Amino acid sequence: MPVTKVDGFYFNSSEGSKKRRLSQRHADPAKTPWTPMAKPLAECKVTLVSTAGIFMKGDESFDYERERRECIWGDPTHREIPRGAGQDDVEYSHLHIDTSFLKKDRNVAWPVDIFLGYEKEGKIRALAETLYSIMGYIPNFNPLVKQTAPRMIARMKDEGVEAAFLFPV
Repeated sequence: MPVTKVDGFYFNSSEGSKKRRLSQRHADPAKTPWTPMAKPLAECKVTLVSTAGIFMKGDESFDYERERRECIWGDPTHREIPRGAGQDDVEYSHLHIDTSFLKKDRNVAWPVDIFLGYEKEGKIRALAETLYSIMGYIPNFNPLVKQTAPRMIARMKDEGVEAAFLFPV
């Protein structure tokens, strides 16, 4: 059955919760910092960041139980996934999207195979050894911005990453 509507309030359906979420101000795109690329992508090492809540099998999952208990909380942590991890080496888990599509083809929200192809074709210099996933539902994004993102950026810099592609779901 095709998905015709996404209910962003599935776990957060009270009227008060809806009003609070709808009243949250969104970032003004005109004020988004922008830095032009210093060189072509064909000369860059890149990484991928998905908001689909992906993690390696056997690793700690994202905290879904707390999110179920506290509907205005989302896990602000990240997971690191080796580029060599295959389709079935990871778990595709997110409370707010249908992950069955990812379980069939990860490239719909985490295009690892596509970027490995870009590497072979010379469209990018290299895909980094470490790829990343976070949760796309994080109403309080301060821990993400102040703690998680700096950790991810430091790791990316350690690996010589020059560009990151974000795949929101």
